[in-house]
Amino acid sequence: MWIVIHMAKSLRLAKSVHEMLTSEGFLVRIRPIYRTLSEDDNYYELRVPESEAEEARQVLLDHGY
Repeated sequence: MWIVIHMAKSLRLAKSVHEMLTSEGFLVRIRPIYRTLSEDDNYYELRVPESEAEEARQVLLDHGY
């Protein structure tokens, strides 16, 4: 099961967090919240496998997210 560990306000920010987490070795999926909004106005969920969620959250905190 995939767990949401972070919400990003833009696709640019979501991709930045995705890149940081994947460089740390995590599997990450980005999912838009709304299907009818543009990329700039949308929010995005960053999801990781449940088994990696706690460690991924700690990495986010360590990097200031």
